[in-house]
This record gives sequence, structure tokens and C-alpha cells, in this order.
Amino acid sequence: MEKQKSGEPGSHIGIFHVDEIRFAQFNIPLPEGDELIGHHPEGRAWPPDGEEAKMVRYPFYVMEMPLFIQRLQGYAAGAGAEILFETEFTGLVLEKGQPAGIYARSGDEELTIKAPLVIDASGVDGVVRVSLPAGLGVETEPIDPQDFLYVILQYWDDLAEDFPRGLNFYPFHKAFINPGYGDGAIVGIGQPEKLEIASQVQEQFLKERFPEVKHRLVKKTWGRTPYRRPPFSLVADSFMVVGDAAFMTKPFSGEGVTSGFTACRIAVETADRALQKGDLSREQLWPLNVRYFRDQGAKFAGLMAQLLVAAELPRDDVSYLFSRDVVFSSYDLEQMNRYFEVKMGPGRLLKTAAALLGGRLGGKLSREGFAALLAAMKRAGALQKHYERFPESPADFPEWEAKARALWDEG
Repeated sequence: MEKQKSGEPGSHIGIFHVDEIRFAQFNIPLPEGDELIGHHPEGRAWPPDGEEAKMVRYPFYVMEMPLFIQRLQGYAAGAGAEILFETEFTGLVLEKGQPAGIYARSGDEELTIKAPLVIDASGVDGVVRVSLPAGLGVETEPIDPQDFLYVILQYWDDLAEDFPRGLNFYPFHKAFINPGYGDGAIVGIGQPEKLEIASQVQEQFLKERFPEVKHRLVKKTWGRTPYRRPPFSLVADSFMVVGDAAFMTKPFSGEGVTSGFTACRIAVETADRALQKGDLSREQLWPLNVRYFRDQGAKFAGLMAQLLVAAELPRDDVSYLFSRDVVFSSYDLEQMNRYFEVKMGPGRLLKTAAALLGGRLGGKLSREGFAALLAAMKRAGALQKHYERFPESPADFPEWEAKARALWDEG
């Protein structure tokens, strides 16, 4: 079911970017025609000050999101799926306290749709998940408004010759400048807690980095993406949650399309086996939890613990880390995009430790920043290892969840 009209999903974003390697990973044909805007084999990450950008050799396709979504919907329809547009979820059908379908509204018509399995892919508000009865083993609290990353996009045209082209990322400001339509650009920002904060930081960033750039503002849009850990369990009896509804966005960029595909693939395979058995119990759906959290979920947990701290460091600390290739090196950024983790051998670990210690002793790294980074690295490692040991059975889940909450400092 889709709440919007046909052709509308993705229109609030318009242009978006997809990693080149993900098309082959998920067996999706490459974009072409009006859907394809451009292809960029590399991008640049910029320090808070100066022009010494890091080259990130990792290719992306720049695409029209509404047309990409329509293409995916076409694949689904061609495989036999029925898509109900302009149909809004209004509640869960419950039988013996378990999900057994949904109530919906389509225009003036009230619908009751029975189903052995209900999957919440409703986006950031997770409207189905928060409607679950208590006691099914899935967290039902709505996302806190402060746990969003608020994103503002400005579409610029008629730009000066020296304005940045291609893919550009400014980690300290959580800002980016990416290709738009034609010779235009998208000037974006992402900030946690409030939309007003994102607006203020974007204004400050533009005054600081591009105070004299002449341009024409074509349009300005905003959105929000989850910026918190996923629910500890993605399944209950006759229920699954995936994508933005399960907070599966990449911690280093806030993008969630292809990271959501990972869980969707596992969900398809898990659901298929359960449906063939005629058993949609929590136990039969549990492999979604195991396979997701032991792999991508574990990597995201480690990255989030580390990046939440690194992104909030003082300006001078971030500048020092950039200069010494710690966290913000070309290698680190390429590894995060490609593998969702930074692989470090003994030599690189020693180099990183020496850079941190040298920065602290030499006064280039603040005492608070030094302590925060060490604590974050330790916590990130512990979280990733804990998620990699996600329990094979629901019987062992309460103990695992209690330790996970402690590692996330949730009491």
C-alpha cells in the first residue's frame, strides 16, 4: 500500500545519489533515460578550513528519485504485486492479540485487508510498528523528533565558474554540494534535533565558505531522516519492519535507500521460507534479526557510536584529524562507503594512535576531544562485537538486549 498518488513517491527529494556498486549487488539494472542525471567516479571531502580536500574514489549515479521508484514499482507489478495508491494505513487487524492484516482508507472507502504477514515499510514514522500491541517483543515508541537528521536542499542555478562541481562533502558542517540539473547544484545540509538548527547552520556555512557566490535559487525543500539506532528486534509474530521505519540509514551520510535494500532482501528470503511452512511466528521470522544485525547492523552500530562523537568535535580538532588522515582520510571515507566499516591492520592502528597521542601532547587536539575519541572508539568496538553476537534464538534475546541498552547508555 502506498499513501501517495502514483508518481509522487520521492518527489519531495527529487535528485538523489546511489552507489554504483549497489546496482549489481541487488541485481538492479543501471539507470538510463530521464532517470539518469549523471555519473561521478569520485568526490571530495573538505576540511573545516582551507582547500586541502580529500579525494574519495567511489563512484555514484545521480538520479531522479521519483522515476527510480516508479521503475522499482514496475518490477514489483510485473512480478505479480498489486500496489494500492492513495491508500492510507489506519490500524492493525488483530486476532488473538497478533497482527492479522490492516485497516486502511482509500478515498471514502474503508478497507480491511487480511494477511498472514504485515511488513512496515512506511518510512520514518513507522506507523505500523507504533500501532503494535505491547508485549510482542518489538519497541513501539514513536521516534523522538530530536532523533531525526533534518535535511535542507537548495537547488541553485546560474552559478559562477569557480563554484564546486561534482560531489562535495563538508563533514564538520554536515553539508554537501552535489550536482543538480544541467550545470546547477544542490546545496544541502543535515543537522540533528531541529529544522531551525539546520537552517541556521546552512546559512552560517554559506556565509563562511561562499559569501560572494552569485546564483539563482530555483527551489528549496526539506526532509528528515532517522539518526538513531534501529529497534533491537525487527520481527514479531506475523510482523516485520524494514527501511527507514527501522532506522536503517547510513550513519555517515543519512542516506537509506540501498542500506534498506539489504534488510529487504533478507526479509524476502525469510518470509518466503516461513510462508512455505505456513508458520509466521516470531521464531520463524527471527533470521531477519540474526542476519541483519550480525552484518550491516553491527557495522552501523559501530560507525554510529564513533561518528556521533567525531562529528561534534571542536573545529580545531576536526582540522587536525583531517591533516593527519584520522577518521577523515580518503581511505576511511572510501571504506565507510564501500564496506560500512574501516578495516585497520596493526600498522594503521599504531599510526592512528600515534597521531592522536601526538596531537594531544602537541596541543593540536583538545583534551576533551582526545578523551571523547578514545571513549568512542572503545564503545564502537564493543557495540559492533555485541551486535555480531546477536542471539540465534528469541529465548536469549532479553539478556542480549539488556547489554545492548547498557552499551548505548540507555540504562
